[in-house]
Amino acid sequence: MTEALIDAARNYWVSVNDRDYDLLQPGVRIGQNLTPVITATVDALVERGIDRSWIKVGRGAHLAGSFGLEKTHWDIVVARNETPLGAIEFTMLGGSSAAKNLANRIHELTSRAISVRRSHDHDGLQPQLGLFIMLEQSESSYVQPRLEEALQQFHNDEFYDEIAYTCYADGVLREPAAGMTVQRFIDRFSRRLHASLVGPLKEIPPYLERYREVIDAARGVKKDYSLDRIPEKGGQAEVFRAIHKSSGIDVAFKRRLSPSKKAASRMSDEIKIARMLNGHPHAMPVLDFDAKHNWFIMPWADATAEAQSLHLKDPKHLHSMIKAVGSVLAEAHRHGWRHRDIKPSNILLLHGRWTLADWGAGRRPRGQTTFIGRTGVYLGTLGFAPPELSVKPHEAVPASDIYSLGRVAAWALTGEWPQANIPLLPAQEPWRTIVQEATQHEIERRPQSVDEFLAVINREHDNPCP
Repeated sequence: MTEALIDAARNYWVSVNDRDYDLLQPGVRIGQNLTPVITATVDALVERGIDRSWIKVGRGAHLAGSFGLEKTHWDIVVARNETPLGAIEFTMLGGSSAAKNLANRIHELTSRAISVRRSHDHDGLQPQLGLFIMLEQSESSYVQPRLEEALQQFHNDEFYDEIAYTCYADGVLREPAAGMTVQRFIDRFSRRLHASLVGPLKEIPPYLERYREVIDAARGVKKDYSLDRIPEKGGQAEVFRAIHKSSGIDVAFKRRLSPSKKAASRMSDEIKIARMLNGHPHAMPVLDFDAKHNWFIMPWADATAEAQSLHLKDPKHLHSMIKAVGSVLAEAHRHGWRHRDIKPSNILLLHGRWTLADWGAGRRPRGQTTFIGRTGVYLGTLGFAPPELSVKPHEAVPASDIYSLGRVAAWALTGEWPQANIPLLPAQEPWRTIVQEATQHEIERRPQSVDEFLAVINREHDNPCP
């Protein structure tokens, strides 16, 4: 179906450049020619399981805005039961007008995305935003590089979740950016829509089959669970060992302590990230939750990394744990989330599988923060948190989580609890170098992604010091 969409995008420019097509003729607008492109996009989404009745185009396609804007118009809007799930904007830049209009168009697209991101009128669910760029190569040599720089910035700043970028020249439609192809755009955008629709565990992965009865019966009712009287730990929330009454299955019942909106939002984030990471073998799943985000249910873990400290002194076991946590972090980072509180007590062993839990301190994707300044001036756990979280916690990047993961490795191998801003390095290679690179004080000197961090681990293990 993407072939039909690509053909429609190419034919758009063919029609625009047709000699019989008079752009100056009264009543004729380029936008009218977009109908086949929009239709082909709708068909592609429907082919991937999006209900056609949820898709709106034309006058009905709008999202709630901010900055005094009641609505922002989009070319395609996907909404279920009036709840917006996503929207796509199509933008064309062609001919001699491309250079003149580029700055204004970039500004318009930026404002459009920010307006939706800042709106609180989405029932707590941020719509997925897609951008479909159609450029006709012009004589201006700087248009394409500037446009591509802007698109990359849109992606880095998480204004748009997915971007498709096509360029038309000499009768050929090209896709200049590997990460912005039409196929990738349709596949990933439709998957994001599906992720917004399903509950946290509608599709049950094999390793959670033992919790099927809990998941199938989940309805957000507290009386379905019998709780121990004493919680296992305190803090911003209490975790009780509990039993699902109808099945007799042991679970963990996590209840927030504060009635504040801030605390509710943090618990909502934990539920939301569990939904997004549904099916990842190293993410701690949410099995059931209260609609007001007062509590949620997760599997009862066998142990924390902290309780497994002797086991983790073995570098092979540590390596396995770091890879497991790294894999789920990488997936979360790709969606714009940052954990910001990685420490031994938040790494749990579940039926022999390491999982990452407790996203209550997590940072949402840019533009989706619920309360301005809610993170305060410090976040994380002293000794494991990177220096930048004590200054601007909202500016956390993937390298911030990598720092904390490096500190966990240092703690495991040295047996010492790390102190804030004081280096802690294992005595032996290759982990000494691995930890040193991951825990550099300056962000830019650390590995910038989980993939880079794992590459450092592989490099040091493959090339041990003589």
